[in-house]
Amino acid sequence: MNIIHLKEIDSTNVYLLDNADRFEDEEMTIAVSDYQTAGRGMGTNTWESEPDKNLLFSILIHPTWLEPYMQYIVSMAHALSLYDVLSAYSENITIKWPNDIYWKERKISGTRIDGNIKAGKLSDMVIGTGININQNEFNGTAPNPVSLTQITGKTYDRQAILNDIITRFRHYLDIAQKEWMTRKECPTIHSEYHRYLFRKEGIHRYEDADGQFDAKLVEVLPNGIMRLERTDGTISEYEFKEVKFCLK
Repeated sequence: MNIIHLKEIDSTNVYLLDNADRFEDEEMTIAVSDYQTAGRGMGTNTWESEPDKNLLFSILIHPTWLEPYMQYIVSMAHALSLYDVLSAYSENITIKWPNDIYWKERKISGTRIDGNIKAGKLSDMVIGTGININQNEFNGTAPNPVSLTQITGKTYDRQAILNDIITRFRHYLDIAQKEWMTRKECPTIHSEYHRYLFRKEGIHRYEDADGQFDAKLVEVLPNGIMRLERTDGTISEYEFKEVKFCLK
């Protein structure tokens, strides 16, 4: 495992993607930065973070054992690692589909995943994550950020938290690889991910291209598609960005 510390960079995801060939012999490469000038969220989103306050890191792996159509399993495994570690500091932590981490109705962590496919195989995946750790104020456009220090009133060792996340991520990746190689499915990762999902119980408000509606979360498929059951019994399936959670 290779850990690279960067004082300041535009994006740790971009850095690892641009240098993936340099690290192809490493099982896992982690780039961590004290500050990102162009931190990237999913889609066109950006990530607000004060220098030296939060965890900003990306992980490069080479899951050539996994079929490309199942790459969302890696996202589930990473979300579980974040859930495990952050839950040690506070209750009310959940995983919001597809891979955000929430405390109650507020966002403490976001993840962006980029991948390269060569000859029909997953050659590289870069999992870039921002976690709000010690920041006390947020002045950006994000509607509902929260940090660990705002939740608990304490400050934290960012490196210690990162070390724990890496340990848990390797644990879940090992489970996923063993199950996929023997069964061509990853039931442990899938079921654990479901166990901690945001809004896994009850009827909640969502919004798609046709407007707002009430539904309950049925499941998230191994390929990342979320299935919702509307109040009239209709099942709707959504890929990322096709539906939005209406938050309180």
